[in-house]
Amino acid sequence: MKFKRNGARGSAAIFLCIILSALILSESILFAAALQRGIEANLQRCMRLQLSQILSNYNKPLLEHYGLYGLNTASLDSKVFSTCFPDAESVSLDASLAAVMTVDELKTAISDYMRVRMPALASNAILSRLKSVCSEIRGSDIFKIASCSDSSAWLSYLKDILAQKSRWSDVIGQAAAFLGSADFTGTLAEFTEFCSTVQQTAERRATLFLQGDADSEEVLNTENLSGILGILDSYVSCDMPDAADALMVQAYAVSFFDSKVESVSAEGTSGPEKNVLGIPYSDIHATNKADLEYILTGVEEESISFCMVKILIVDARTAINFGTFLLDQQKMAKAKEIAEILSAVIAVISAGTVDVDPQVLEYVVLYAWALEQAITEMASLVSGESIQLFTNSAMPDNEILDASLATDYRDYAGLFLMAVPVDWKLSRILAVLERDTGGEVFTGVRLHARYNGCQFRMEDTYDAYQPAE
Repeated sequence: MKFKRNGARGSAAIFLCIILSALILSESILFAAALQRGIEANLQRCMRLQLSQILSNYNKPLLEHYGLYGLNTASLDSKVFSTCFPDAESVSLDASLAAVMTVDELKTAISDYMRVRMPALASNAILSRLKSVCSEIRGSDIFKIASCSDSSAWLSYLKDILAQKSRWSDVIGQAAAFLGSADFTGTLAEFTEFCSTVQQTAERRATLFLQGDADSEEVLNTENLSGILGILDSYVSCDMPDAADALMVQAYAVSFFDSKVESVSAEGTSGPEKNVLGIPYSDIHATNKADLEYILTGVEEESISFCMVKILIVDARTAINFGTFLLDQQKMAKAKEIAEILSAVIAVISAGTVDVDPQVLEYVVLYAWALEQAITEMASLVSGESIQLFTNSAMPDNEILDASLATDYRDYAGLFLMAVPVDWKLSRILAVLERDTGGEVFTGVRLHARYNGCQFRMEDTYDAYQPAE
């Protein structure tokens, strides 16, 4: 019995040892797996940090000069991973560029970039042509009183203006009507109601303020400001039609790419041609490039593409001048006189055998004048000067009118670009970007790591090139 009892205890001890060994073994396996998973998670975290660091090490000239993100071989780095991962020496990490920029990605990036800047560019183009309006404002009565009178005189004058509602409310009404006709996105439908609210609120609050019944803070209605920001936000986030995207690509090409014009003249001063960001193209390129002409014509030879653009300008200006001369009574009368003289000379020289209708010669004279003036205007545009869109002897000599009708070389290049298909423009823009960056433009990066017999792969790209959902 004693042997059996000791044998039972021994069997139980052996059984417990087996169970404990199995538990220890399983716990060791689980602990090793958890440790391995922790190392892998830390490895992946360090890889994500390295991806973010490489994406942030973008091509700075590409962003500064063209507003686009891109990567090149100089962007590749592994310093962040080596610093973060404790066992970096035993990891084989390879970084490579991925996701070559495509035409569709470039279109998406340009659309996103220009969507929030188009209103500012349009406003700048308008104001640059109406600089003389500032002198009109400085010479107005309201500006003089505001700058040299005391507050009581200023408030009295302001009250008189507010009393004449037609002098200021019509402006807002006209703006609302214009936006209603120009709204192709459908997102500004609330702007008319907003303008009506601004009219009523501004009149009531300003009147109360002049009477001393309202605080100055109440004149600034933050709800109105919130409404404006809401409209802007809806415009920025809305889906633009293809026509709007095409206009943005066209405006981007005109605003950012170098042309064969080396300097421009404005207000009696001459300076190097600059992009819309104010950066001279001489700082971007060591020599003057005909990038805008290439985007327009597709011809890589700069002298040929520049000559083609000049021919287009002469043709366009000839047509504009000819149409303008047809509406100019003085020009028509003078051309008629010359035509009659030419008709008589031809009849005399031909001894009456050739009879040319003076009316036909009248249009020939007008065309010759139009062509001659077009060649002169083309030379002025190429030299960086601006010309009038059209002139007529009956038009008054008005500084504001002259400024509003002024056109330059890029205006005509932009007009011709509208006839070029969008895909052609995008492919040529991409070719220029690849030339300036020394090769293909990459928008993503790929990491490949090998650690303890396991392989890890991770890739990331810029969100700016992702199509909108």
